[in-house]
Amino acid sequence: MLAKARRPAILAALVAVMVAIAIPSPGQVVAQDAYQLNYFSNNATPGTVTGPTQGSDQTVRIMNTGQSGDPMDAATHHGRVCASIYVFAADQQMEECCSCPITANGLITLSLREQLTSNALTGVPPPEGVIKILADAGCDATVITQLVEGGLRAWGTHLQANGAVTETQFQVAPLQDLEAGFLGMACSFVQYLGSGRGRCSCGPAR
Repeated sequence: MLAKARRPAILAALVAVMVAIAIPSPGQVVAQDAYQLNYFSNNATPGTVTGPTQGSDQTVRIMNTGQSGDPMDAATHHGRVCASIYVFAADQQMEECCSCPITANGLITLSLREQLTSNALTGVPPPEGVIKILADAGCDATVITQLVEGGLRAWGTHLQANGAVTETQFQVAPLQDLEAGFLGMACSFVQYLGSGRGRCSCGPAR
C-alpha cells in the first residue's frame, strides 16, 4: 500500500530529474508569438466536493488564426496548425500533454476536467495549475519543430470559489529554445513513464 501511494511522487521526481539532466542552458528567444499560457483552479471530479463549484467544468477554446495556409488548400493541410498542449499541476510537475490539429479559421473546445486533466500522470487530476500552448505545424508535442508565429489564440474559463465563471485570454510570451526543449522532453518522459497516462485528449468530450 505504501509503495502504491508513493508512485505519483516517484514518477514526478523521475520526470524532473531526467529533464534537468537533458536540457542545457542558457537559452535564446526562438519565437515571439507562438507560446501562450493560462491558469486553472477549482478543478474537481464530480462527487468529490460540495458547494458552489460542485460538478462544474471549465473549458479551453483554441482558434487557428489562419496564418499558415489556405483552408481550401490540401497542399498546406488546409492551413493546419497544431496546439501542442502541456498541463502542469501547481507544484510545477507536468501531468498531461498532447498535440491537437486545428485547420485554418477552425476552433476547438476542450473540457478541462474530461480532456486535459482526467488522465494525469500521477493518477490524480490536479485541482489547480498551468496550461501552456505552443503553435506548431509539426504536430508532435514531444518534439517542437515548426513554430508558427501568431498561429493560435486561446481562451480559458475559470471557476471561482464562489461558483462564478470568468473567462480570460491566454497570455502570449516570448519562447526560449530552453523552454521549448524542456516542454518537448518533459512530455516525452511523461508519456513514456505513464504507460498510457499523461496523454490529454483532443477529441469530443466524453
